[in-house]
Parts: sequence; structure tokens; C-alpha cells
Amino acid sequence: YSINIRITNSQITKDLKMALVSKVMKTSLVTATPDEFVSTVCKRMKDSHLGAILVVSGNQLSGIFTERDLLNRVVSEGIDPTTTKVIDVATPNPIVVKDDAHIKECAEILRDQGFRHLPVMDQKGNPSGIVSSRDFFQYMANELEQVIDRMRGTDEKVDESFDIYEYLGAGGCGLPPRL
Repeated sequence: YSINIRITNSQITKDLKMALVSKVMKTSLVTATPDEFVSTVCKRMKDSHLGAILVVSGNQLSGIFTERDLLNRVVSEGIDPTTTKVIDVATPNPIVVKDDAHIKECAEILRDQGFRHLPVMDQKGNPSGIVSSRDFFQYMANELEQVIDRMRGTDEKVDESFDIYEYLGAGGCGLPPRL
């Protein structure tokens, strides 16, 4: 199969810039400090409807504390959350992604590492947000619907080398127009 997509390099560049991690991430960052107790952090997570929280000291990422950490390192081990500091049971040195990274990189990390949450860093290396798998998959579903809608109504066939990630973030911009 093949598709004759008529796009210029500037359109591709524009499309790629639009499908950045910054489009998907939550920017209203709720954090914990390393010396807070697990019970306090869990209450904040519950009140904020979060499955993970970044542990930050100053403006440096110290770790990420997730529901899995609570289950595997606190509850199942019989550790007292009212006397345990979050830094002692958080995941240290988590894999992160830059806010200007393409969402394909985010997808690969979430898939390959089996993560549900991915910390996002700004260009200075400061925590700037978090991507949850739920938010990521909702974004992907919305974008794919737009791309598919643009592809319907064309008589073009899709080449096996077609990379859907090149068209996400722009609602299928660069694909042949609907007839």
C-alpha cells in the first residue's frame, strides 16, 4: 500500500512541534518534600486525586512516590506510614522526559518500562509536570480520532512506513484534505 501525502518540510516540522509532551502533561504540580511522612503524602494524593506525586527538594527531583510504592514498599511490608518518611519508600532517580520531547518518546518509555506516571522536566532540569498513562492514552485516542477522520474520505492507501506520531498534535494536519 502507499499514500501520496503532499506535505512540505515546514508542515512536518510544525506537526512534530505540536505533538510534544507539554501538550499531555499535568502542569498543576503537587509535590512532597523528602522529610514528609507517607501518611501525610497519601492524604495529599487522595485529596488531589493523584496516583503519584513527585518528591522534590528545593527545585530538584529526589524521587517519585506512586500507588505501587505504597502497596509494595509500605503496606505489604507492614511499615508504619505515620513514621516513615516518603523519601525512604519512593522510587529514587526516576526516568524522566523533557517537556519539549516528542510524545513518541513518552509512549516508548511508558510502554517499555511499564510505568503509569512519568515525571516531566523543563529545559533547566526542574520538575515541570507529570504525565499519567491515563492522560496520555486519552490524548492519543482524541488525536487518533482526528487523524482517522482526516484519512476517511480519501482514496489513498496507507504505506507500511506511515508513522502516525508524525500527525498527532495537529489533528491530522498534513494529511490529504477531506473531500
